[in-house]
Amino acid sequence: MLSQRVLLKSRSLARAARPLLRQAGMALLLLWSTSSPALDIQYINPFPDGPLAGVARGLRLSGQVLPGDTAKLIEVFRRKPADAWFGLGRVEVAISGGDQTEALQLAETLAALYPYVVSNADCAGPCAIIWMAGAWRLAPRGRIGLQKPPATQPAARAPAAAGDAPPAFDALAARLRNYFPKQGLPVTLQDRWQSGGEQILWLSEQDLNQTGTWPPYYYEKLHPRCPRLEASDESFHALRRCAARLVISQKAFAFDALLAGVNDPWWNDNKELFLRAPR
Repeated sequence: MLSQRVLLKSRSLARAARPLLRQAGMALLLLWSTSSPALDIQYINPFPDGPLAGVARGLRLSGQVLPGDTAKLIEVFRRKPADAWFGLGRVEVAISGGDQTEALQLAETLAALYPYVVSNADCAGPCAIIWMAGAWRLAPRGRIGLQKPPATQPAARAPAAAGDAPPAFDALAARLRNYFPKQGLPVTLQDRWQSGGEQILWLSEQDLNQTGTWPPYYYEKLHPRCPRLEASDESFHALRRCAARLVISQKAFAFDALLAGVNDPWWNDNKELFLRAPR
């Protein structure tokens, strides 16, 4: 009898504590999100010697994606075009969260430049959107998670009869529904992401295999013209070299548009060579 009373009392206390625990959890989440650093953009792994000594061979994106970060990234590219061109050969993403609309804009800017994107930790929401922008995308460690867009708030309007108001149009959700399939997300995974009850859909190894290393528009170029990928480093690097050559001109046109008005000696010397590269 005593044990039953203790158990009932414990359950009552647990029920009473739930709202407090939820509030504490939300407070911790808010503190984490506001204390995470703004997006940090760093060039990494410079060439050790030769004519490109000191020029970056990689780019690291970390922190939170905030409104205006796409313009910030473009400005970084415009200041050092050679570092940007070669840095796109390995873009490491360690993004902790932020604004999904801005992340999508940043991802679409990157996708036109055919970057090689790597995640080495859990990568969800804005991070996953940017990871999906890769012409090559790898996740050797950690998970990739597709986060649902925040709920759209209906615009203020005059009172109307019940059922008359149309549902609010969610521009971000619509753009993501176009973006993800273009980058290779299978329809079945998109359906699970949209209809599932969880806020984040963590992709399994099988899901990642179905999504693929390359988006469809890139795979269609390299599949008939590059060597098959075998289980060796040699094969991997041969495929990367071949695949990169196929899209130099497309990358150069997009890159040149970002550099409009920039007078950079390195880009001036190499632009025509890149723009005229065979497709």
